[in-house]
Amino acid sequence: MGYPSANRQSGRHRLLRKAMFAQAIVAMAALNSGCIGSGVGMAVNVIGGVIDSADVKEKEKDLLGKPPSAADEMFGERLDTMRQQGGRRVWAIYDVKGLTNPLGKDSYVVEITGGRIRSLSRVETTPDAKIDLPRVALLEEKVTGKSPAQCQQELEQAPIVTVRSERTGRLRQLYDGRIIKLLKKPYYCILKYDANDLCEDVDFQQVGASTRDDPYGDE
Repeated sequence: MGYPSANRQSGRHRLLRKAMFAQAIVAMAALNSGCIGSGVGMAVNVIGGVIDSADVKEKEKDLLGKPPSAADEMFGERLDTMRQQGGRRVWAIYDVKGLTNPLGKDSYVVEITGGRIRSLSRVETTPDAKIDLPRVALLEEKVTGKSPAQCQQELEQAPIVTVRSERTGRLRQLYDGRIIKLLKKPYYCILKYDANDLCEDVDFQQVGASTRDDPYGDE
């Protein structure tokens, strides 16, 4: 596996450090003011996006087109491996370690097709608790205990992709979770199923940065 030159690597690290410093300044300002308003929250999200983009940009040249072992070497042990149902794609999931993931909500998603890494994404689970958790509660009333076909009927749309976890053997379906469909950045609603393929949990996931417009979308 190749590695970036020292100059290129140091330049990327400088960008990451600047973004992290800016994020820290915003957080300190919010704490000092005694409240976190929508403007501050938006600023934190924007800076978080800068960090995600710089992180993915730093790593993509050492991963894209390489065998899956390149991602294992870079990120360590997989959290899970998701296999597409009725297709050939695989997504390897890894933890994001270090200071850029202080809440432990971020993961790397590495898409593998034909034995080669096709894309790298950095995603965040339940990115906005104030919005996502009430939506989770409403959706769980509709889909809990129902089959994939029944869930699709309740949500009145087809899933983007259906996958099965290698770790648990259980099914997951990813739906378009955007409230405003014109927004381009992917935002997924994830339905999780039990051992009998009945829905038992709902979650949301936002793509902070990716080498593809839609990491789970059509090939």
